[in-house]
Amino acid sequence: MKKKRIVDLEDELTNVQKRIFDTSKELKSVYDISQENKNEIRTLEDELEKLGVPIERNYFSTKNQLQGIQVYSEKYFQRFSIEKEVLKEIANNSNLLPNLTKLDYSIAVLIGFTGFLIDLLLVKIPKDTTYLNKYTQDGSELTKWLRSLGINEEGKLNKFLSNLEENTKVSYDASTSRAFESYDGDVSGFYPKTHRLMSLGHDPFFGLIFSLIDICNGSISLIDAKGQIHYIALENFQSTPFYDKAMAPLIWFGHLLSDVCTKMGIPIPGWGFTQLLQFGSFGEKDRTVADLTRWMYLNGYDLRHFTTMGTVPGVIELFTRIYFKYSLPKEELVSPAYAKNLKEIHDHVRLQKLLFVAHSVATSGNVLKIMLHQGNPLAFNTAELIGFINQSAKMKKIYTREKTGEKVIKVRKTINNKWDNM
Repeated sequence: MKKKRIVDLEDELTNVQKRIFDTSKELKSVYDISQENKNEIRTLEDELEKLGVPIERNYFSTKNQLQGIQVYSEKYFQRFSIEKEVLKEIANNSNLLPNLTKLDYSIAVLIGFTGFLIDLLLVKIPKDTTYLNKYTQDGSELTKWLRSLGINEEGKLNKFLSNLEENTKVSYDASTSRAFESYDGDVSGFYPKTHRLMSLGHDPFFGLIFSLIDICNGSISLIDAKGQIHYIALENFQSTPFYDKAMAPLIWFGHLLSDVCTKMGIPIPGWGFTQLLQFGSFGEKDRTVADLTRWMYLNGYDLRHFTTMGTVPGVIELFTRIYFKYSLPKEELVSPAYAKNLKEIHDHVRLQKLLFVAHSVATSGNVLKIMLHQGNPLAFNTAELIGFINQSAKMKKIYTREKTGEKVIKVRKTINNKWDNM
């Protein structure tokens, strides 16, 4: 069934074509008749002259006017159809997704490869380790330097952080199950080295929400090693002053800041929720995903190393945007507003494509890095993976975006060009 349209270009143009065809055909007939009449008049004039009748020949030149008459056949209109061209342009999305040049691809791949080298030579793994008791692997010097901040030569917090820790006591900082002995549930794997990973108030991103709940209610919200979620009220914090409740966001931030420079540090944003992933079987000990991520945290995979890992997506974003900025073609001095808008959209698409290629190369390089580290999960670059996932989501959004406005502009250009060439 033919789809109804508000303005049926096909029917309108067909009618116009038919009228042009009929009119041109009639003009040709008139032209032929006038030629016959003209010939007959000349024959009569010739005969009159033979009889001695004086004749004054005075013709208007119609040669140039009549020679321009042309009959447009139906085949002519089949050879060219504006609507077909317009519909073809509307259906063609390739023009709305500008292609990268060979230079663009080369630069994007080079930037992604640079990210891989930074990941391999600078990021490395959190600290020196002997993986599987036989592979000696060097840790990151940058992470090592970050671990030296905020502590003195004896490894203790400096005075400022020590005072901050003392003045921002919170209920969710309980480090052993002794703090809630009256609790009926079994909290598995909860001890000083893991309490910040399991206590959701210590999360650098989601922690604000859980810390507000825990500070106001004198409780601790946590996910244990078996993936069980616990909400435990602590007797010692049931009489929390109203002032502490009102200042809960600042207390959370201060406590978080004091924990960053401790030996175990604080987890990567959202890392505590990995304890819910009670599936999989990895390595010689058949660890689940939750066991693996907990082991990674215990071996230095904290917020400080996450900062180190962030240098890879950071370099990719910086270098790609610099190249993009200096490779933009100069804008035309006189250009319609709609053309400028279309150019801005296509420039944005080009930038996102460049970033996607660079992140794809760097992420692939991280897989190679893990292989070079004998499968050590500590070589996994979470920050770059987040960058790649984010860029993939942007690319999907670009391919599925509403293109009506862009198509209207492209169609307008096509119509103008076709009419100009007629």
